[in-house]
Amino acid sequence: MIGEHGHKVIQAALLFFSLYMLCGFGVFWRDTLPDGATKTTTYTLYRTVPPPPEGPRFCQFLDTGKYGAVGPCNFVPPFVWWLEKRHREKNYTIKL
Repeated sequence: MIGEHGHKVIQAALLFFSLYMLCGFGVFWRDTLPDGATKTTTYTLYRTVPPPPEGPRFCQFLDTGKYGAVGPCNFVPPFVWWLEKRHREKNYTIKL
């Protein structure tokens, strides 16, 4: 069984991973296709945001060849972009 220290280590790892993903960071991996092309798959918590230039841009921060880490290029979490977009859509102009 896992002792008290084991539980604390697991809790700390899950907290770090959750905050990492909430702040807009994620992971990517590359697959080489049979025709020689490379397919890059990126996994973040914000999978439904549109691609740049409308949506936030993600940059690769850590690259080990096949796997790596990505994050917002401007270090602003994508939920801030979503809130700003939502605020812009709700600004109605009242004409008198």
